[in-house]
Amino acid sequence: MANTFRSLFGREDNKTFISLPISRFKNSIETDPAVPLIIVSLGILLTASSGSWDISNHLLNRPETFFSPPHVGLYSGVLLVLIGSLMAYRYHRHSSKIFDNNNRKSLPTYLRLVLVGIVMLISAGPLDFAWHTAFGLDGLLSPPHAVLTMGMVLCSIGAFLGLISNNNYYERMKMKTNIERMDNEDSYSIVELKNTSSNNTTARNKKSSLYIIVSITAIWITVSGIIHMVSLPFSDTDFFKFNPNPILAGLIATLCFPFLVSFVLFTSWEMTKKFGVLSVTGMIFIFINLITTIFPNENLVPTIPFYLISVIPIIVIDVLLSLPHLGISSSTSISLSQTRKTIVNILAGTVLGLTFFILYFPLITHTYNEVSINQQPVWPNVIAAIYFEMIDEMYPLLIFSSMAAGILGVVVSSKLTGEVLCDIHRRTK
Repeated sequence: MANTFRSLFGREDNKTFISLPISRFKNSIETDPAVPLIIVSLGILLTASSGSWDISNHLLNRPETFFSPPHVGLYSGVLLVLIGSLMAYRYHRHSSKIFDNNNRKSLPTYLRLVLVGIVMLISAGPLDFAWHTAFGLDGLLSPPHAVLTMGMVLCSIGAFLGLISNNNYYERMKMKTNIERMDNEDSYSIVELKNTSSNNTTARNKKSSLYIIVSITAIWITVSGIIHMVSLPFSDTDFFKFNPNPILAGLIATLCFPFLVSFVLFTSWEMTKKFGVLSVTGMIFIFINLITTIFPNENLVPTIPFYLISVIPIIVIDVLLSLPHLGISSSTSISLSQTRKTIVNILAGTVLGLTFFILYFPLITHTYNEVSINQQPVWPNVIAAIYFEMIDEMYPLLIFSSMAAGILGVVVSSKLTGEVLCDIHRRTK
């Protein structure tokens, strides 16, 4: 019996029906660059979402402990990012040895961003402890929180760039045949991939779309955190008055949020050209905001149907972008297609930019209340009433600026994604 057990799970027979799948799974984790990077993105999503949840608890004056659920989520997210970062660095070292035995490749830009970001995330903990020890309670905009948030931004951007640059991983594997490397107990084997089935190709395409959705949503959440830090009036303490100027804060929110919404959602479409990716990206953001800022406040639960309306324009734009080009068999078909594309892109930027006022409910209420004519205390039980008053009072004033910022987001996204994809194609040829 013992011999049978060893033959199944031991190293003597790696071709058994159990040990072979395990070996393949292990090798996929150790050699596929997408695995550690998606772990980084998931860790950032968990960290950023927990931070948003923590803000909600502070606004509700709920008792806070070191092991409160938002804190546990934040620590767990940082741990995931650390694990993914180390895995990504380990993969880079091994791939350098496999593909170039003579020269060690320098760290790629995406990995540098991830490593710098995780250093900032880890450093933020001791900095936050020292800050609390010296000054007591801190506000939203404090040096430790700034370090933490910037670290999350760097990690999320690095993971996203790494995932899209390694999208042709399997194609590059085809160029290297019959390469084997033995290293103590680990074995790295790369064989030529031939006659890839359509099922495998479809599976990789679906996985690639999922990677784009997760990684770009992580960027959306973390950059939103930066904008909230410099626009929300939650940073005045006994020692420091870090609250931003109300007019400047309102201007930042008015320009940055619509731009960010449009840029992120349109980029998700540009990177995949697949229906559903834009919608799912928006739905994930809506779900995270729902769980972390609306559900914790029982007074906001009745507003959930209203908040879910924000998914409708996102799906409409997804459908519009996914419609095939006009099929006109004439010499003008190319120009018509280009004209239609421009019109659709402008419409996408306009609609997506306008959605920001709903997507960032309820926190955005605190920002615009500071510049409202009828400024009043924003208590948890009246925040919904104040917000709906703002829809009549302030939103009409924000329409044209949010439309312009949304269109700019589409223009910048289209240009940047084109340049990035061309650069990746050039480097992976």
